[in-house]
Formats: sequence, structure tokens, C-alpha cells
Amino acid sequence: MGLPLFRPTQDPGPSFLGLTEALGVTPAWGPPASDAPHATTVIAVRYTQGVVMAGDRQASGAYIASRDVKKIGAADRYTALAISGSAARGIELLKFAQLSFEHYEKMTDTALSLEGKANYLSPIIQRNNLSSPLPVLPLLAGYDPTQRVGRIFEYDGAGGCYERNDFATIGSGSPFAEGALRLGFRADLELEAGLELAALALYEAGDNDPSTGGPDFVRGIFPMMVVLDAAGFRELAADEVGERFRRINERRAESRGVAGGALR
Repeated sequence: MGLPLFRPTQDPGPSFLGLTEALGVTPAWGPPASDAPHATTVIAVRYTQGVVMAGDRQASGAYIASRDVKKIGAADRYTALAISGSAARGIELLKFAQLSFEHYEKMTDTALSLEGKANYLSPIIQRNNLSSPLPVLPLLAGYDPTQRVGRIFEYDGAGGCYERNDFATIGSGSPFAEGALRLGFRADLELEAGLELAALALYEAGDNDPSTGGPDFVRGIFPMMVVLDAAGFRELAADEVGERFRRINERRAESRGVAGGALR
């Protein structure tokens, strides 16, 4: 299908979702595969200058389908979208969000606000989850240039959007990650402390949840870590992430995994 052409009097509007529906190109849902890969776990933590995010790299079905999935992507310069649930549907949602935000900016000559981006995704999530056998729950976070703070938005299965002022976690490893986040979060976290807390929470999830992949020291595959601040979206280098998880692993090896009464 080629790009549609419109006369000056036929404004298609700023909504890319509305345009695809008007043209009749909204995809139809098919039956689910019994072993369709699912993605877990992703964490977002606010710190004083923005947001840090961490996500494991494993996609699981009836078996480990992939060990190096990237579950966090840049929706635009200041915004990141993370996925859990159906890996294929989540990756498609990320690409759709990227295209939609860019389309809005080109049509209106202004960037959509961070809150506007979060609300824009709600009906898309609702339509997918209530009509599709392949549900997906995203997590949207970013730096808000107007308020000069990091912000985090999470969703429920029906597309409800909720802002979190501390942290959020999605995926099957969430109960284990949230325990570490609740113990370690402070309102005055600096960048290094935020990265350390996110890594520790993700390590806990991988250590206790069979669907969450922890650091793979054999293959050199480590979780993805991202920073969102006034400079925009940036992903930490694999070497830096690997060293961070090695330090956590060494501390656990010293105690042979026995809880030591402190957040380690």
C-alpha cells in the first residue's frame, strides 16, 4: 500500500491511529500461538534529575524463546516505552508509538506533552487487550522539559493510565523487584543510587522469577539500562551494565545468597 494523498480540504488530522482506522488498515487479530513469547520484567525509578529504567532481555514461552530482546525503546528524544506481555505485540506497539508521536509533531509543528503521550496510548492498549488474545502492558517514562522532572506512567489491562511519583515495575518479576524498590527508594536519589537500585531490583526479579532473565555472565548478555534526563534518552554501554551486575553478583556470592539483613 502506498502513502495516501489528501487534498488541502481533506485534513486527515493529527491522530495516526484514527487515520489507519479511517483507511481500513487496522490489523485483524488472529488466534494466539500457545507458545507465543512473552516479555518480562521492566523497572522505572525516579531520581532527582530524571528517570532510570532497567529491563531484562529474556522472552519466554513454553521455553526460552530469546535471550537478547530489547524491551525498552526511545519513543522520542525525551521518552522511553517499555513492554511486558506479548513480546511481538509490545514491539509493534513501540514502533507504532514512535511513528504516532513523530506524525503528531509533523502535523502540528509542536511536540506532544509527556502526559499527552501517556494518554494517547490508553485507547490503543484498551483496544488491543480487550479484543486480542495477545495482551501487552507497557510502561512509559520520560523527562518533562516543561516541569524539568522525570515522570513515570503505568497502565492496567483496560488501558487505564496512572502516574507514579516514585517507581513502577511491570512483568511477572514485579513482586520480587518491588520489594527491593520499596526498601531502597528515596525522594532524593541521585543518578548513581538510582541505577544501583534499579539493577538490584532487577537482579532480585531474575533470581526469583523463572520468566525473568538475570545477567548472563556466560554469554555476556546483560539487562538493558536507560537514563532519561535533560540531555534526552541514552542507553548505558553493555560493559558498564555488566560491571554493575558483577558487583551485585559478587556480594551475593560472598553470602551464598543468604539474606544479610541489608539491601545489597
